[in-house]
Amino acid sequence: MEWKDYFGNVLKGVVGAVAIVTILTAIFSLVMSFVEISPGIDSAINVGITSISLIFGTILAAKLYGHKGWLVGLSVGVLFYIALYAIGVLFGAEATLGLYDLMKFSLCVLVGILSGMLGINLGRD
Repeated sequence: MEWKDYFGNVLKGVVGAVAIVTILTAIFSLVMSFVEISPGIDSAINVGITSISLIFGTILAAKLYGHKGWLVGLSVGVLFYIALYAIGVLFGAEATLGLYDLMKFSLCVLVGILSGMLGINLGRD
């Protein structure tokens, strides 16, 4: 029963993070249709959108599960990266694993772990 609860909460966190990244990316795309943004700023904003979404999803999952925040964060980070990679490939991105992908995966894992620890400690007395 514990594993079912664990994976259910991790899945809720991943779905929440993917929903937030979708909404924020759509808003950013709309803004980009009216404003010229340099490629460097575009890349930084995309990293920010990804990080904010992952933080939200991981905190949600960690608070729902209630303990082992770092493990919940690790799981949400890994599954979130896999989801983003799969969605990218479905929409035409090249299916390669290079240095950029390794860096993005590492960022997702690190942000997930730290956010999971934060999520457990938020609201504690």
